[in-house]
Amino acid sequence: MGAGMAVKKASKKAAKKTYKSLAKKKTVPSLKRMTLEEYIAFRAEADAKLDALQAKTEASIDRLSAENRLLSAENRVLSAEVSATSEAVRQLSETVGGMGGHLGELIEFIVVPKIRPAINALGNHTFKDIMAKKIVCTVINDRKRKLTEMDVFLCGDTEAMAVEIKTCLQTSDVDKQLERLQKLRDHEVDAEIDGKTLFGAVVGAIVHDPVRTYALKKGLYVVEIREEEDKLDIDKPDACRTW
Repeated sequence: MGAGMAVKKASKKAAKKTYKSLAKKKTVPSLKRMTLEEYIAFRAEADAKLDALQAKTEASIDRLSAENRLLSAENRVLSAEVSATSEAVRQLSETVGGMGGHLGELIEFIVVPKIRPAINALGNHTFKDIMAKKIVCTVINDRKRKLTEMDVFLCGDTEAMAVEIKTCLQTSDVDKQLERLQKLRDHEVDAEIDGKTLFGAVVGAIVHDPVRTYALKKGLYVVEIREEEDKLDIDKPDACRTW
């Protein structure tokens, strides 16, 4: 037998042995059998873990129940606070409404009967008619809309005056009145003042001196209501502005 043949036979034997070793079946280890004592110990340990878990669960339930009771108590307190706040808002609304009604009474019983003759006498005007709460509307995008509102409106053949009334006159009220007057002039046909000279006035039950000075410098009449004396104090600006 040649050397080459001997090498091939040796390789086949080695391959055959390797194949057999790889194909050898694995044995499954036998399960350990428990004794009665071991089972009792195992069961006791499992029961102890189960009891601990159950106790933890019950403790969590008790804690959540306590939190829910606390939350319910807080909700009751919150509900009481909300009710109290609602009542306070209602009372405040009634108070504000009462103030609004009082202001309406001032307009009706003091301002309306007295302002036209007083303004005419002080400024040499010729206002003939007076109207309270005059609303001016205009058409915007084919719809009739409210443009502005005047607390009191004085009107004559050639003159008109828009009057704004506040409980306590502020500089911001003066500025808004100036804007209102310009708006009326810009929509003079809707305001029914076309061809008429437009004047402005501001009225307050309380008028502080800085506000009075500011309004007079802006060319507005300043009227202060003397409710206890049932009269009006009127200041005419040095340079009366018209629109």
